[in-house]
Amino acid sequence: MPEFVLDVHDLSDAGKSYDFPVRTEWLAVALEGTGVRVSDTAPEGRLAFHAHKQGADILIQGRVTSTLVTACSRCLEDAVVHVDADITRLLTARSAELRPEPDELELTPEDLDRDFYVGERVVLDDAVRENLLLEVPIQPLCRADCAGIPVPVHVRGPADLSAPAGGVDPRLAPLLSLVGKFPTEE
Repeated sequence: MPEFVLDVHDLSDAGKSYDFPVRTEWLAVALEGTGVRVSDTAPEGRLAFHAHKQGADILIQGRVTSTLVTACSRCLEDAVVHVDADITRLLTARSAELRPEPDELELTPEDLDRDFYVGERVVLDDAVRENLLLEVPIQPLCRADCAGIPVPVHVRGPADLSAPAGGVDPRLAPLLSLVGKFPTEE
């Protein structure tokens, strides 16, 4: 069932303000299969926006806030992501008499910034989900100084990665006698 719905008949040129809770139950379903989940301890999020008509189009501007949890990219522990994002959408009406859907669709750059609606109700669930997921960092961290998963001692290399683990390789030792004998270009 849609969570964030506005009725086109309620809107005028001056517009109307809306304030919805972003319920944890809705978030759990919306984020299913994404690797992002709802925070069990955080309060519900909010979706607050102002919508107004521009002819047959509807412009929506507002904010969505929520707290999400995903895996830290270094240690795989929980990384909490606080989302506070702007949401802006231009919704264009589609109907047989107003703007029929073309047989062959050729997108223009303006079409990429536009969503479409049909009928008298506008459902914003997909837009809210999209904005929340776009705010999750590509490499989330549980904390800024996360060291990551500890590497076992038997797998670690030398502390100085440019030096071999056991000193100079004996096969290359004769080359050390050449160090400093030739001028260097500077």
